[in-house]
Amino acid sequence: MTPFSHHLRTFTQFDRRKRAPTLTTGHSTTLDALRAELDRERARADSLETVNRVQAGSLTSLARLAEELRCQVADLHDDALSSNPMPVQGLRNVTGRMDGLATTLSRAARGYSGARTTDMIYPTVDDDLRAHGWTPRPDRGLDGVLPPIPITELGDRRGYARGWHRGPQWITLWFTGPCALAYADSSDHGRLTDVDGVRAVITSRRPLSADALAEWVAARQQAHTVPFDAPYVRVFAHLRSSWGGGLVVDDRCDEHGAPAPEGPGKRSVWACPSDPDFRLYVWGIGNQPAHVRYWAGPVVDMAHLVQITGHCR
Repeated sequence: MTPFSHHLRTFTQFDRRKRAPTLTTGHSTTLDALRAELDRERARADSLETVNRVQAGSLTSLARLAEELRCQVADLHDDALSSNPMPVQGLRNVTGRMDGLATTLSRAARGYSGARTTDMIYPTVDDDLRAHGWTPRPDRGLDGVLPPIPITELGDRRGYARGWHRGPQWITLWFTGPCALAYADSSDHGRLTDVDGVRAVITSRRPLSADALAEWVAARQQAHTVPFDAPYVRVFAHLRSSWGGGLVVDDRCDEHGAPAPEGPGKRSVWACPSDPDFRLYVWGIGNQPAHVRYWAGPVVDMAHLVQITGHCR
C-alpha cells in the first residue's frame, strides 16, 4: 500500500505546476497596470504643465497691456498739468488709444481665465497669421459673435474672440491664452476642431477644399508619429552646447522612458537658462530615435529642437 506521504508529495508537486503560470501571468499583469498608470500620470503632468505655461504666457501678455495703458495714462496726466496742453484732436487720439487698450485688456483678461487642458496649443499662431497675409478685424466687429458649438454648450463658452480676413476668407479664433485656442471658425470649413486644421487654413496659399484639408491634416498627424531623426546622444550634445548649465536630470530609464537605475536607456531634463520653468524632456536607448517633448507637445525633429533652443537661451 502506497504511503500517505507519497500521495501528499505528488499532490503538492502537481499543485505547484498548476499554479506557476498563474503567478507569472499575475506578475505581468501587474507590470502592465503600473506602466499604464505611469503613462496616465505622465499625461496628467504634461497637461498641467501645458496649462501652467499658457497661464504664465497670459499673465505676461496682460501685464504688457497694463503697462502700455499705464504709460498712456501717465502721459495724459503730465499733459493735463502742462502749461501747453495738446490740442483737442490730439487729446481725442490719445483717449481713443487708451479706450482701445482698456477694451483689449478687459476682453483678454476675461477670455484668458478659461484655459483648459483640452485647448488647442498653437505657439506660432500670430507669426503664421502675419506671414500668410491675414489682416486683423477690429474686436468691436466681433461683438456678439458666437463660437461654432452646439447651443446647449453656449452657456459655458470661453475665450477672447479675435478675427482675421484675407480677401473673401475669414477666420475667427477664441483665445484662452496667447497661443491657446478654445474654438476656431472659418469661412471655408466652419468649425475647426484640432490645431492641424487651424494651421492648414492659416498657412495655405489658397482656399482648401474639404478633401484637401482632410488630407493635409492626416499628413500632419502622420508626421507626428514619425520617429525623431536623431539618437539620444546627438540630442544631448546639442542641448549641452546650447543650454549647458540647464541640465536638471541625467540618469537611466527603462524602455518606456521611466526612471530605472539599471535600465537600458538614458533620460535627461533640461531647463532654459533664461526661463527655468521652460523645460525639455529627453530619453532614448542606444542608436534608436530619441524621444523629445516640451510643454506644447512632442519635438518632431532636430530642426524643431534647434528652433526651440534658439528662441529660449
